[in-house]
Amino acid sequence: MSTEINKETLLSYKAVKSFRVAEKEIAPVTSIDFDDHGQYLLSSSASDTMHLYDAVGFRFLNSIGSKKYGCHSAKFTHAQNECIYSSTMKSFDIRHLNLETNQYIRYFTGHGALVSDIEMSPLEDVFLSASYDESVRLWDLRVSKAQAIVPSIVPSCIAYDPSGLVFALGNPENFEIGLYNIKSLKNGPFLVIKVNPEFNQWTKLEFSNNGKYLLLASSCGKQLIIDAFDGSQLFELLGTKPFPLREFMDSGSACFTPDGQYTLATDYDGRIAIWNHGESISGKVLKPQGYISAVPDSSPRTIAFNPKYSMFVTADENVDFYAFGTN
Repeated sequence: MSTEINKETLLSYKAVKSFRVAEKEIAPVTSIDFDDHGQYLLSSSASDTMHLYDAVGFRFLNSIGSKKYGCHSAKFTHAQNECIYSSTMKSFDIRHLNLETNQYIRYFTGHGALVSDIEMSPLEDVFLSASYDESVRLWDLRVSKAQAIVPSIVPSCIAYDPSGLVFALGNPENFEIGLYNIKSLKNGPFLVIKVNPEFNQWTKLEFSNNGKYLLLASSCGKQLIIDAFDGSQLFELLGTKPFPLREFMDSGSACFTPDGQYTLATDYDGRIAIWNHGESISGKVLKPQGYISAVPDSSPRTIAFNPKYSMFVTADENVDFYAFGTN
């Protein structure tokens, strides 16, 4: 990160580039993902198309169609020119695609229903998938069959911790989050976190890069920050307007900054809220320190912060790039 992250710098972020798809393709963006180096952004949309962007130069690069199979939860592997994504039609396979040649490398078969979330290990060529077939599966990029299967309640949210040794599995139906050791999945969760039943419409789990916090994001107008070690609730983040329910999934309306000290969340009123939980006393209800204005006449729903550069992206029908100190 070339810019120090604090309240003042975050509040100076502005939308610098907005991309709107062709009229025939208009449909919500359901996932956005940066590659490991922060150079590229990949989005998938309900129009069964993925789009590739140069995240540093704020440039659109290419469209990748998946009209036959549909697409959701498109994620980069550790190779910049490869991605994995879930099918939404005909089969429920996960597809491994070379983005340069548009050729499939492998199909991952076994899920019996829609795959709602895919998470790549931060360190290894393995990934997790959560499906409506009531399972979370662990995969190796080199093998078409799952390495392990964890029963789950649907719908569910998943996230890797920064070490790649632990993952979180959240079940909004029973208001629980289980933490699992990847090396001993058969033993079940080593920690079960109970969440207040009043907190609903979960959309995302995310560990902070410093490993201290676990973010539970929702579209109901509030977010939770949980201690990633003992599972205690540290903060409830209020101050955003809820999003209406819709049929399309999304990859989450909140995210951590790369230093793990701030949380950003989108707002149905068309703005991005900022909270500083890193310097707050735990157990508190926090209100935003301020808001960043979104692109006019937009209501961005999904958000992700670039892991390497001082910029973030929001998406719904537009894909909007925000950067620091741009006039």
